[in-house]
Amino acid sequence: MENRVILCIDNSLDSLNLVLAEENRIIAERRARNRRVPSEMLPIAVSGILADSGYGFKDITNILVTLGPGSFTGIRVALAFCKGINAALNIPVNGVPTLDVLSFPLAFMDGHYLCPLIDAKKGEVFCSLYRTRQGNIERLSEYHALKPQNIPTLVKTPCVCFGTGALLCEEALSGINGVTLVKDRFQAISGEALLKTGLPLITGSPPAEVKPIYGRRSEAEIKFNVELT
Repeated sequence: MENRVILCIDNSLDSLNLVLAEENRIIAERRARNRRVPSEMLPIAVSGILADSGYGFKDITNILVTLGPGSFTGIRVALAFCKGINAALNIPVNGVPTLDVLSFPLAFMDGHYLCPLIDAKKGEVFCSLYRTRQGNIERLSEYHALKPQNIPTLVKTPCVCFGTGALLCEEALSGINGVTLVKDRFQAISGEALLKTGLPLITGSPPAEVKPIYGRRSEAEIKFNVELT
């Protein structure tokens, strides 16, 4: 049986991150700031990483993609792209929540709670609470969009808070015994974390439908009173 060739895509935060792997081994990883319209950038970037690694789209056996929360536009572009490949080539697509992937590198913090914080703009952060135990991570809460002053009601101690929204929550979390605020690390999706978080989802059975996790209603939904899916 030939090795699985897995394409991993994260377009939910400030950078487009692509990973190409053979089974559980990363063979190429690229990160690019979104300087162009994301819908134009993504197909070009994917074609490039495949070609440089000696593969084409038809060689891909599985796709992993982050679902959010994060950038509304980035999430929708990535999911549309992945669903297009699925429709054309019948390549299975599995989705992984962005906050789950952000937490993965801290799985070694046994006995701690983790609270990844993503700057959601509009004075809010996307967040969720996790607990680490023997190298595994368990999510304890829903995915929220909260004001920084409300974050203390979510965390439990001892807790490590980190991510692009950490600075926004510094004042609200300062002085809370047992809370460690990491302001300059663990702010981006790592290729290894995306691959290892998504691998257990690749089971051979038809994957569940991938749906975005927005964390809150978009401006378009609020303005026009519609629901985007």
